[in-house]
Amino acid sequence: MSCPYCDFHPTQPGSTSKILVVDDNEQDIRRPLVRQLGRVFGPETILEAANGPQALALAERERPVLILLDVTMPEMDGYEVCRRLKANPDTAGIPVIFLTAKMAVEDEEKGFELGSVDYITKPFSISIVLARVATHMALRDAYLRLEQHYVALRDMDRLRKDVEAITRHDMKSPIDGIIGCATMLLRNKTLSGTDLHDFHQMILDAARQLREMVNLSLNLIKMEQGHYTAFLQPIDLLPILRRILADHQTLVETKKSTIHLLVNGHPAREGTPFMVHGDDTLCYTMLANLFKNAVEASPEGQPVVVSLQSERYASIAIHNQGAVPAEMRDCFFDKYCTHGKKGGTGLGTYSARLMAETQRGSIHLHSSAAEGTTLTVILPRGEAATGLPG
Repeated sequence: MSCPYCDFHPTQPGSTSKILVVDDNEQDIRRPLVRQLGRVFGPETILEAANGPQALALAERERPVLILLDVTMPEMDGYEVCRRLKANPDTAGIPVIFLTAKMAVEDEEKGFELGSVDYITKPFSISIVLARVATHMALRDAYLRLEQHYVALRDMDRLRKDVEAITRHDMKSPIDGIIGCATMLLRNKTLSGTDLHDFHQMILDAARQLREMVNLSLNLIKMEQGHYTAFLQPIDLLPILRRILADHQTLVETKKSTIHLLVNGHPAREGTPFMVHGDDTLCYTMLANLFKNAVEASPEGQPVVVSLQSERYASIAIHNQGAVPAEMRDCFFDKYCTHGKKGGTGLGTYSARLMAETQRGSIHLHSSAAEGTTLTVILPRGEAATGLPG
C-alpha cells in the first residue's frame, strides 16, 4: 500500500494549512467541528462544505491538507466524493478521514479501500476528532520532513556527480597545454636550451595546475553552497593569462585565429602587472575555461581579444565574433545550459560563475549577431572590496 501522503505537498511542514469539513448536518456536526478546529488550528484555516459537489469544488480550488468527510449525504455520498477525489490527480493525495454512523466492518473496509486514512464513527467525541486530526497533521509534517531529507540526499549525490563532470571539463585546459608543449618539443629537434627550459617549465606548471584542480574539485560543492573560503590575495593576472594562451596554442592554430591581449586599450607589455585580488587557481581555471570556449566559438580565422581594464574594479573581457544562440543567453551561466556542443556538459560557464562569485566578483554576457560575444569578469583590485556590481 502506498503512503497516503506521498503525492501531496501543498505546503512546508509547520506552515498554515487548510482543513475541509464536509457534512450536511450543519447544526449538530459541521458547525461544532468547524468551531473547535478553528480554536486549535486557527479559524482562517478551516473550510466547510454542506454536500459532495461543494466539497469537490473546494478541494480542487483550495487544496486542503486534510478532509473530514461525512459518508451519508444526499445526492452524492461520501464514498462517491472520495472516489472522485482520488480519481483527480490534483486532489488524489489529500488525506481523507471518514465520519459516519455506519459501524459495520464492511463499511470501514470500503472506506479504506477507497483510500481514506482514518474512519471515525458517530456519535463521536470532539476531543477524539481533534486528536485524530492532530495525529494526521503530525504525520503529514513528519512525511514532508522525511521527503525533504531524501531530496537533500539525492541532490547531494547529483551534486557530487556534477562536481566530477566539472572537474573533468576544466582539466582539459592544462592537459591541452601539456599536449601542446609536448607536440612542439617533438616537432622541433633543434630548440635552444632556453626554449627547452621554457617548454619544460610550461609542462611542469600545467601538471601542477592539474594537481591543484584535483584539490579544488573537493571544494566545488562548498562553493555552490556558499561555504567555500577562497585564498584571496593580490595576484598578477598577466602571467596567468600568458600561461593560458600558451596552453591553448594548438587550439588557436587549428582555428587559424589570432589572439590580442590588451591592457587599458594597449597591447600588454612584459613587466607591467595587472593586479587583482583573487585566487590564483580559481583565476586560471575560470579564465582558461572562458578563453577556450571563446576560441572554439570563434569563426575560423577571426581574432579573439582579451581586454583588461583597470578602473574602480578590474575587468577581464574576452571577445569573439561568434554569437551565443538567443535561447541560451538568459540561462548562459545556469547549470546544464548548453546548445549544440558535442559532449558539452552545460557546466563550464556555470562553474566559471561560481568561481567569479567565490572571489567576490561577477561575470556577465553580452552577445549579438552584429557584435559577437563578450564575456566580462569583474574582480576586486588590490585589497578585498565589497559592493561589486551584480
